[in-house]
Amino acid sequence: MTLSGKAWTWIVAGLLAAMFLGAACVEGVGEFPVPTEEASVPGVTDDEVVLGTHTALTGPVAVYSQIALAINAYFDYVNETKGGVNGRTIKFLIEDDGYSPPKTVDLVRKLVEEDRIFALVNGFGTPTHLQVVDYLQENGVPDLFMATGATEWVKDPEARPTVFGSIPNYVAEGIILGQHIAETYPGLKLGLMRQNDDFGADGMTGIRRGVGDALDIVGEETHEVLDVDLASQVDRLHAEGVDVIAIWATPQHFATAIKHARLNLNWNVPFVLSLVSANELTVLLAGPEVIEGTVSLGYLKSAFEIDDPDVAKHHKLVQDYMGGENGNTLTLYGQYIGELVEETLRKAGRDLTREGLIEAAESLTDFWCSICLGPVNTSPTDHDPVQGGFLVRAEGGRWVSFGDLVTYEGVLPGDMTVEDLAR
Repeated sequence: MTLSGKAWTWIVAGLLAAMFLGAACVEGVGEFPVPTEEASVPGVTDDEVVLGTHTALTGPVAVYSQIALAINAYFDYVNETKGGVNGRTIKFLIEDDGYSPPKTVDLVRKLVEEDRIFALVNGFGTPTHLQVVDYLQENGVPDLFMATGATEWVKDPEARPTVFGSIPNYVAEGIILGQHIAETYPGLKLGLMRQNDDFGADGMTGIRRGVGDALDIVGEETHEVLDVDLASQVDRLHAEGVDVIAIWATPQHFATAIKHARLNLNWNVPFVLSLVSANELTVLLAGPEVIEGTVSLGYLKSAFEIDDPDVAKHHKLVQDYMGGENGNTLTLYGQYIGELVEETLRKAGRDLTREGLIEAAESLTDFWCSICLGPVNTSPTDHDPVQGGFLVRAEGGRWVSFGDLVTYEGVLPGDMTVEDLAR
């Protein structure tokens, strides 16, 4: 079965309109009554727990606003159908930093010092969250399931005891994709393209480890978040005669790169890209024919699998609590985060403390969210919840999984190699 034309119309409108959303577009989200007396535990009253996040509702990567809105929708669903968690409803405060690190600093301080959130959930972006991770830790604020796979968050749980990732870390993802490149294109020339920050650097570290000496790496091109397009970077790799490109970029940038290669240079070079851009927006921006055959990584069910009852339930949640017709890759990820938070709060119990929440977040054993392709596992020495995934390929405008589940359970990214991967 396929999504209707009306459904795709909603996805296009929703994803692209997100780029122009301002704080006023989420009126009511984040509003809550000021308590008459200070709670003994910040953000916790007898009948409510207050969480917060920073994300990009506007700016160069505003499409990802879908994530926070889907998390909020899932919390609304839990509040309405289950009465919250352990007798407390969840209030979720969303602050728009526009993917600007200075704004992130001010807004996170507001969430902690004025709004007195209990925990920060799914803070979005590597360059933005790097500016506040130490502040949150110094103030004892649980920093849960952030929307970035940078290894900084999970490489040393002892040094960052309050910090938890949510997606396969970029080094591990790069190793898995690098191994695929090594097995598929041995002896050829590899070109690298990456965003010029920890997001891109981690990914290329993993790619290099995964590829090993199977290919000759002939160039590494970087770009900045505010760059208009990546045409010149593609031109330089084309001049080097590369046979395959590994790229760590957000959807807009990746789309400019592959469209320039395919449409302007008539260059059918294979692209392997980070899961960050393996979503419907990338297909819409680049075009399904242009992106056909591109390979990435996936760890959640796909929105097009509408015969799956859990995916169908997700679409219903989007309809009822987000006002849309169907979900997509980003809203599925938002629900995944919502389910992780729900389970963590449940395990933390009725007597909520920040210390108890951290202990609960460190005890997620074989937890399968309803839309996950594999289990979530954490421990006091491992704050990296998802440690594996399936290779996915763009086929007919969809990201379709192939091959076996690849895992690296219990292996932290610092010294991880191809030998740590298991099928």
